[in-house]
Amino acid sequence: MKKITFLLFAITLITFKTTAQDSKVKFGVQAGLTYSKFRGYESFTGEKPGFSYLFGVSLQYKLNESLSLRADLSYDRKTQVTKGSTIDWYSESPVISPDAIYNFKGTTYLNYITLPIMLKFNFTHNKSFYINGGPYLGYLLKSGMKYETSRPQDSDEDIEDTKYRKSIDFGISAGFGKEFKLNDNHSIYVELRENLGLTDIAKPAMPTDESMKTNSLNLITGFTF
Repeated sequence: MKKITFLLFAITLITFKTTAQDSKVKFGVQAGLTYSKFRGYESFTGEKPGFSYLFGVSLQYKLNESLSLRADLSYDRKTQVTKGSTIDWYSESPVISPDAIYNFKGTTYLNYITLPIMLKFNFTHNKSFYINGGPYLGYLLKSGMKYETSRPQDSDEDIEDTKYRKSIDFGISAGFGKEFKLNDNHSIYVELRENLGLTDIAKPAMPTDESMKTNSLNLITGFTF
């Protein structure tokens, strides 16, 4: 799977670079943080949003002085965390001691290749600030749960559950950012972007009317040329 992901990025990089010979086209690379959670169902384990990362490439086609069409292709890791403590009921001691209490952490993760296609609008007198928005499509590479515990008898686990998640995630992306122009051909940008998943990614469907949908906030830094 890693080889396929690398090949996909390599092909996209070559294609984008070739296309970028047109002055209306800008190619870029980007990376950032992801703050994500999964919504649509009632949690009984105190799940909290998790921090992770993304990286990828971007392509912008200038329609006029203010409007551009933008497409990103990114590896995007979305996570959600459960933390807590519990008692070691198998302890031989008749009295509960601090040694019988151990901590655990469970990280649910979904690794996607995502492709948002957005309309970008630059504003202010120097066109340095912008907003963009549009649909995105995500393809699931792997999902699972990483379990960590302080109990000496137990070892950390990474349990894959990709077969219980749908391969395709569809939603809406919207962001606000600022560009810092370095020269006529190069610039750096910083963007805050919200991604709202609209697809129930649980497979099979949950036995109730509940669903499992993605939701993430990205802080992205990129370089265009």
